[in-house]
Amino acid sequence: MAETFQLRLVTPTGIVFEGPVAELTAKGPLGEFGVLAEHINFITSLVPGIVDLTLPDGSHRRWVVAGGLAEVRDGTLTLLAETAEAPEKLDAAQAQREEQLADAKISAMSSYDPEYESAHHDLELARARVEAAGHRDARH
Repeated sequence: MAETFQLRLVTPTGIVFEGPVAELTAKGPLGEFGVLAEHINFITSLVPGIVDLTLPDGSHRRWVVAGGLAEVRDGTLTLLAETAEAPEKLDAAQAQREEQLADAKISAMSSYDPEYESAHHDLELARARVEAAGHRDARH
């Protein structure tokens, strides 16, 4: 069995996942990051994207998160996510429609528009949902 560390994935509605994991990848403001056992203490924000866990048996679990915080402290990783959606609960066609609408909205905006940051967040979340639904569909 590979070395593991404890993970807690928490949303405002409660604990989504708690247990040992071998590896985690997620997306922060500077790009994708990974955490393994014995990672140094750190904290970063999460941006819309996919959180991918490698479990001790080598299997994977994924969630689409809308943003939040990640903290490694004393060998435990805590993810405080705005939302966490399981790929199997996503509608691929709906996700693609949301991505198209978000892309059209942001394409018509200036980066100086006060709503630009919110529109960019919505587009990144829609893209993560499309990607997650695609991974799910590729496995079946």
